[in-house]
Amino acid sequence: MAIPKLSEEKYQAIVAAYEKKTPLSKKLNEESRNYIVPMGAPAYMIWHRPYPLFIDRAEGSRLYDVDGHEYIDYFIDQGISFIGHKAPAIRKAIDKAMDRYGFHLEMCEELAIRWASKVMQHYPSIKKIKIVNSGNEATELVCQIVRAFTGKNKIIKFAGHHHGWNSVLSYDALAPGSGTLFTAGIPNNHWDNIINLPVNDIGLVEKALQENKDQVAAVIMEPLGYSTGAEHIREGFQKELRELTTKYNVLLVFDEVATGFRVAIGGAQQVLGVTPDLTCLGKPVGGGIPIGAVGGREDVMSVVGALDPRAEHFGPLFPMGSFCAQPLAMAAGIAFIEELEKGDYINNAVARAADLARGINEVADALKMNISAHAVYSVVHFGLNEKIDMSNVLDGYEFDLMIRLGLLMSDPGCVVLPGHAYISGVITKQDVAQSLKAFEYAFCMYK
Repeated sequence: MAIPKLSEEKYQAIVAAYEKKTPLSKKLNEESRNYIVPMGAPAYMIWHRPYPLFIDRAEGSRLYDVDGHEYIDYFIDQGISFIGHKAPAIRKAIDKAMDRYGFHLEMCEELAIRWASKVMQHYPSIKKIKIVNSGNEATELVCQIVRAFTGKNKIIKFAGHHHGWNSVLSYDALAPGSGTLFTAGIPNNHWDNIINLPVNDIGLVEKALQENKDQVAAVIMEPLGYSTGAEHIREGFQKELRELTTKYNVLLVFDEVATGFRVAIGGAQQVLGVTPDLTCLGKPVGGGIPIGAVGGREDVMSVVGALDPRAEHFGPLFPMGSFCAQPLAMAAGIAFIEELEKGDYINNAVARAADLARGINEVADALKMNISAHAVYSVVHFGLNEKIDMSNVLDGYEFDLMIRLGLLMSDPGCVVLPGHAYISGVITKQDVAQSLKAFEYAFCMYK
């Protein structure tokens, strides 16, 4: 079955309806385009056509745009606002830190110790940790760490697995087989030390390790599959990978920026029962303040050093940053973890994700649409049943973009990622029921 397409007449009618609903967002976007690239959108909402929403306020599971419309938020800042927008406990912690330290303090303070110990409590694989400012920084740093520790240069990653937009790991991210489609501006020879493999074939991984004997520093992966499970990893593959990397003396890195503290309080490694050598964290663990971190084995992390030849850990790697471990992030992150410890956020998110995926499939079946959804813990993936080959990947994105535009048109509307819905711990059964009406509206655009 071909990817569905809208007639030009129907496309224009949908766009006109959106413009009628959101005139102030349109006006603000027109102004923003004079200053900000791309298309006046500073962040992820560039995915919305003909222009993104401009938000007036956010609270709990809801967003409210500048035109006064309400939306159920399945974007949740790509998982960052997992316990809801304006969570009172986090707001209180940030206010307290600001009263004590001000807006920023590039010095040592106790909050960083408390934050690190909280993380290690739930991630036994992490013995030492380096705090940075984003998941993107964490995945870039982890490549330097594994190369510095092993003295080897090559890194194995898996097709489509997304590890940030940095120039170290962005090859073939987001869409397996797309190569450098999303990474213009990076010379092709930059990828000479990246080995990009399809997931689920442990034989291919071993072959790559054999063909590149004593050259591979590490294998990195999103432990539940690219974009947190859009493409399934077969059961047992992660354990086989752990055994294989141990056999060949290669480090195993789990990029848990998207899964950490969301699929379980101990992340994907907890639910899989697999212990990586290094873990990358980010997103929600800063409680909404920018953060990233790399943690793992003490011997490996010892390469992170100080710029002092007499220091205990002098060199060979000096990752610095003016905002690393800033007090607001530490305070908010501690409050976030403590809320998870005493609340039922994760279990609720997992249950509501299952409800939403089941409901989407029921709507699609009733409409005889070639669309399906599946839940991977607290993330729902939806899209066309057929696998999209890379020759028409942009048509696939076009279809997905228009579905997301349709979701915005309901009352309340729904804000989602491309093909994914991130379920927060504050989403309710009523939210899901209302969301299914939005999905029905969006699917009906193609009938």
